[in-house]
Amino acid sequence: MVLHQLSEEKKALTVMAHDLKAPLSAIVNLLDVINKGYVTDTAKILELTARAGQKAETVIMMLDDILDYAFLANKAMLQRRKVDLFEVLSESISTILPFAQTHNVSLNHPPSGKGKFIFGNYTFLLRSFNNLLMNAVKYNKEAGRIDITWHLDAAKNALVIHVEDTGIGIAPEDLGKVFKIFERGKKARKNIDGSLGLGLSLVKQIIEDHYGTIELTSTLGVGTKIIVTLPLMKEKEGGVL
Repeated sequence: MVLHQLSEEKKALTVMAHDLKAPLSAIVNLLDVINKGYVTDTAKILELTARAGQKAETVIMMLDDILDYAFLANKAMLQRRKVDLFEVLSESISTILPFAQTHNVSLNHPPSGKGKFIFGNYTFLLRSFNNLLMNAVKYNKEAGRIDITWHLDAAKNALVIHVEDTGIGIAPEDLGKVFKIFERGKKARKNIDGSLGLGLSLVKQIIEDHYGTIELTSTLGVGTKIIVTLPLMKEKEGGVL
């Protein structure tokens, strides 16, 4: 068991090092061109420094992924409190809306409710929904749309959230990879934005750490639908944990 764990950690470190090397090498090369005086035109220098800055932001995104994954691996550090899921959803929608607008993607949702509480970590729940909505924007089509809906499952005392987009979709052979660490589908690899492929793996871990479930269905060229189910606090017992 220990040997297997070490093997998995070694594989993870190898993937991280490989993916981090590319943007870091690009930064070094861009700055080297400037420092050695190969480029003297001010406009061109500004262009190269801007590209180096973008690569640096990519590295930061990768490091954020790694830190989040390491933090979530130690569940004792996951501080919990009473959180209103509608507050989380409202903030996530507000956060992603400007990004959606710049990509000409409409984000549709019902009026926000209130008073549906979960005993959990606000920050990580917010990150999970931000990730889902960001993906729905990034892998959408021109003039596409994202529909966010939710309903109460009284039998399970849970809030069920649907995120459905009109994006590029996921090929059948890639559906089994979407929640696996460091795995990306072919389409996602072509649109790589700096993440390490931890996104949906992190989302799945966050949802499951809150005793919830996440399901994904997708049709290539049509779009993707994600369903997140999160159990709510039981009023009489004060919580689900």
